[in-house]
Amino acid sequence: MRFILVFILLTLTPNFAFSNLEIDHSVIPYENWASTVTRAESVLSAGRASEKSLEILRDEVRNWRSVFKTSIGVNSDRISLIQTQFNALPPVPDDGSEDPLKVRRNKLKNLLNELKMPGLKANDAFIQADTLINEIDLLLRARQTDALLTIVESPLRPSIWAQAISQSFNALFAPISEFSSIEISDAQKTNFKIQAVSIFALVFGAITSWIVGLKVMSSLDSITNKTPAKRFGVIKLPISLLEFLFKFFSIILIVRALHLSGMVGLKGSLFLDQLPYFGALLLFALWLPKQLFNGNVGFLSSLNLSNKATTSSNFAGAAVVLIFFDLTATGLAQTSINQDSYSFAILIITILAGFVLWRVCNSIKEIENLISQKQKDDEQFSISFLRRLPNLIYRLLLISIFLAPILVSVGYVNAGQELTKSIILSLGLLLTVIIIQDYVIDLYLMVLREEKDNRDQLVPILLSFVLLLISLPFFAVIWGIRQQELFEIWSNFQSGFELGTIKLSPGLILGFLIIFTIGYMVTRFVQSALQSTILPRTSMDSGAQTAIISGVGYVGIFLAAIVAFSTTGLDLSSLAIVAGALSVGIGFGLQNIVSNFVSGIILLIERPVSVGDWIEVSGKMGYVRDISVRSTRIETFDRSDVIIPNADLVSGVVTNYTRGNTVGRLIIPVGVAYGTDTKVVEAILKEIAEAHPKILKDPGPSVVFQGFGSDSLDFEIRAILGDVNWMLSIKSEINHQIAERFAKEAIEIPFAQRDIWIKNPESLK
Repeated sequence: MRFILVFILLTLTPNFAFSNLEIDHSVIPYENWASTVTRAESVLSAGRASEKSLEILRDEVRNWRSVFKTSIGVNSDRISLIQTQFNALPPVPDDGSEDPLKVRRNKLKNLLNELKMPGLKANDAFIQADTLINEIDLLLRARQTDALLTIVESPLRPSIWAQAISQSFNALFAPISEFSSIEISDAQKTNFKIQAVSIFALVFGAITSWIVGLKVMSSLDSITNKTPAKRFGVIKLPISLLEFLFKFFSIILIVRALHLSGMVGLKGSLFLDQLPYFGALLLFALWLPKQLFNGNVGFLSSLNLSNKATTSSNFAGAAVVLIFFDLTATGLAQTSINQDSYSFAILIITILAGFVLWRVCNSIKEIENLISQKQKDDEQFSISFLRRLPNLIYRLLLISIFLAPILVSVGYVNAGQELTKSIILSLGLLLTVIIIQDYVIDLYLMVLREEKDNRDQLVPILLSFVLLLISLPFFAVIWGIRQQELFEIWSNFQSGFELGTIKLSPGLILGFLIIFTIGYMVTRFVQSALQSTILPRTSMDSGAQTAIISGVGYVGIFLAAIVAFSTTGLDLSSLAIVAGALSVGIGFGLQNIVSNFVSGIILLIERPVSVGDWIEVSGKMGYVRDISVRSTRIETFDRSDVIIPNADLVSGVVTNYTRGNTVGRLIIPVGVAYGTDTKVVEAILKEIAEAHPKILKDPGPSVVFQGFGSDSLDFEIRAILGDVNWMLSIKSEINHQIAERFAKEAIEIPFAQRDIWIKNPESLK
């Protein structure tokens, strides 16, 4: 954790060591640089400087390199101008005659050489500084490797155990022994009386801060009953962090009070200096399981984990192991303890770490089993990468549990210690990333007011990927990559690459992605606000509302791309020719897609078909459910979806039964037997139609005597419905009433009859 905090500070201020050095790039003190080069070369050739001295020297050289890199482009504008003037001169005569512009030509050449000289000199110095930095990095990396691979005598020898246990306990409890043996002088008593008020205030503030932290968490119980589960998950994390800060602040106040008392010796002061870090580590270890297992939302909360898996003792034990490792690096080093005792202490702590990690492995195995069981019980439960992660962590922990003690036992004490520390810190960082990812996704879903807690959407997945990328440098620091090496990698990465006249760098690409993502999220937020708040209060129909929402989405994404391009300074003019050539090929290859896209825009603007309309196209009838960029989705009456290309809706024949309104005509054919009184039939049919409540009275229904069919007298009921969506049910009801009335009036409904005459019936015999 300490490495991570330092890395954050250095990331925020990467050039702090050189911030007070102001250098005019046109007049660089190269004599000072030459002195730095001489000193660096002598240090590297000797190879006896400490790691801290080498880091200081590297920072100095790196800052010089930054100055040289900036100075390489000095006078670039003037060089470009003079070069343009020189190129504009006519060529030297080929016939051997005297050049009339010789003086002008030589003057421009000399001026160009003079202007280029500072940049060339800075470039040479830049290469020299870069070489020195690489040599320092190689030396530091070699020392780091040697330290890890250093082998000492095995701590498994029984002859050293008694002495090792005695020395280790004496070293660890040295601050307590020192405090008990301190004789308080009169000066210390006087100082204590002077600082008594301040000490009392600090202790009182520490107790108050701790109580406030507890009260903050107790307030969650009242919030739980009043807040929806999704919103509660967003509120809980800031409140828990507030509790963490209050408790950590109380520890700092206690440490300050103990320092002011003057009753602490040298070793006690060294321990007190580390106490805030130890306290933060322990508080953080207790904070992690509360966020992982006790949430109302998130992945792990959907599993019914046992108390054994969610206990805080596993996390607290891991924190205690890290604290013991730090105490061996500081407390044991301050006392007279030999290498055998130090190795034995590391072995005991490594075995303790293995026990803690074994309990963590059991918890992870339970999570893995529950995931497998949930997949069997619920077919909709998808196993994403995050849900496959426990298996990978389980295997890595098993390897470290057995490998670290073996390394320490055979004499590779530093390697075993670093492996155990790295595993524990990596596990803590990974769980922290999962918590942050879960919180960011919950916040995103809450802001957009998503009805379903869908974590498999594109934006949540991208947010998870971005958080994983951000965490990679922290993992690298945990596993031994020096912070300066990370800055070096980032510096080289930032230099980017050139694509024609466009220079693409990670910062430029990242800036474009950030601006475009913000624009996309704002667009989605505006669409959500229009859909849920603004448009429902207007008199527009659902089709018009959908068209506006889709149009806002297209315009918002287009504007987000334009703003991202203009803000990041990407000049795409040089790609115009290439884009023009590609557009021809793309036009032939993707003409159907382009046609459908343009047709989709026409559908949204002209709105011949809207969402919710009842249409018939290409023999398919149903309701329009969605109009997307390429196609339109129709839901048929048998509840199946039919995907219709937008071009078919624009260029083809479409029947829209509900365009503009839902009023439509219903036609019901009726046939009666020959000989029936046609006036009576007409009166009955008209009476039935007029009596139906869903048939409009104005214009009223009518009955038409169509003619004389081959088997019946043909009539038609023609009526106007207020809502044609009820056409089939109304037709069925009227047919029932017609059959019932005709039966009462003894009116026959004929059916087709045929007489069969057999030619040559005698042949059947």
